[in-house]
Amino acid sequence: MKKVFIIVTTSLFILTSCGDKNITHNSDGSVTVNTIEIGNGIRAFGGQLPLNVTFKDDVIKNVEILENHETPDYLDCVEKEMLPKFIDLPIDEVDKIDGFSGATFTSKALRNNIKVAADYYKKNK
Repeated sequence: MKKVFIIVTTSLFILTSCGDKNITHNSDGSVTVNTIEIGNGIRAFGGQLPLNVTFKDDVIKNVEILENHETPDYLDCVEKEMLPKFIDLPIDEVDKIDGFSGATFTSKALRNNIKVAADYYKKNK
């Protein structure tokens, strides 16, 4: 009986220490969602466009574009012209942001990844 208790306790410890690698609860009360896995099917021109999206009180606080294979010129345009529109945006208004002309695939992938991150945040915050 004692061995069973130890095995169960160890298993519970392993399960609770693993956590969800798609979401991080930050010390300032914000939550960061990583879209590498949850946005895996979303493709930009150069493939996947993974993000770290930080939320606080159901508002987008930061969007960080992670390593990708996008054309640098298009990605720079999207970063400068489109990303600022998401900062301080309530998560329910993500669909209101239009893509960036000339970088259609990249801007759609960016918006769709942010939407996936927002949905994941709502379910797991």
